Amino acid sequence: MASTRPLKLDEWGISWEEYKELTYFCLQYNRKKAEAAALLTIKLSTPTPAIYHKKVGDKMVEFGTFMPHGSGHVSDPVAATAAKRDRLLADVHMIEQAAIIAGELEGGYNIYSALLKAVTTRGGVQAVMADDETKPPCGKNEFYTARRRFFWVLHEMKSETA
Repeated sequence: MASTRPLKLDEWGISWEEYKELTYFCLQYNRKKAEAAALLTIKLSTPTPAIYHKKVGDKMVEFGTFMPHGSGHVSDPVAATAAKRDRLLADVHMIEQAAIIAGELEGGYNIYSALLKAVTTRGGVQAVMADDETKPPCGKNEFYTARRRFFWVLHEMKSETA
């Protein structure tokens, strides 16, 4: 397994810790994409809600329907699943958009797919440059510059959403 070359992004306003956080955020891309796709299916294992009663005078009165998750709050599993899927897709979209923006090269070339593969897999730039299918139409130095630009764009995008 090839390792990725660590970037020095101090001049881009990104600390080492922020760079590592962004790197691991990008490495979750494939898992998040697959998990979001899996959340489209209806889960049959959703527990049935419990109906609680209390005694008022001499009769039992229903006073609430709760999902048995322990917090005592009313829960909507469909809404929770949809919200989780939206968060996952927002992260996936953010990574893809940063790759599209950073992948714009002079001359009308876009190295989006090569850049996306380089930042979302552990193979990194070396693996992308060695693979004939994903090899970008630029040199290694220009690709490393695009990768730095990618992390700067992603950092800016994440800063705006925080």
